[in-house]
Amino acid sequence: MADSSKSTRSNVNPVVDDIAERAARIREDLAALGEALAGAGAVKSGVAREAAENKVEDLLKSGEKIVADLADHYSRTEKQVSTKVRDNPLQAIGIAVAAGFFAALLMRR
Repeated sequence: MADSSKSTRSNVNPVVDDIAERAARIREDLAALGEALAGAGAVKSGVAREAAENKVEDLLKSGEKIVADLADHYSRTEKQVSTKVRDNPLQAIGIAVAAGFFAALLMRR
């Protein structure tokens, strides 16, 4: 009987050794897969960061253009108003008085 338990142990050890080897290979494969996923995540986050930076640059450029356009429009409007006031000073004073009167009426209520 002692021989049968010994032969069972020798049969079990190769099976256990085979399972241990397979488990080690699976661990290695999982580690490699984890590294690959981490690399893919880094690449994806790098692409997302680059896209966001490009979008921010585009927004800044369009914002600068809008500000420049508004400044130009304001400058032209200011010149037009100055010209109108110089050409018609009494009309400009009348408009200012009327605007003040209406503003006073609105603030009273």
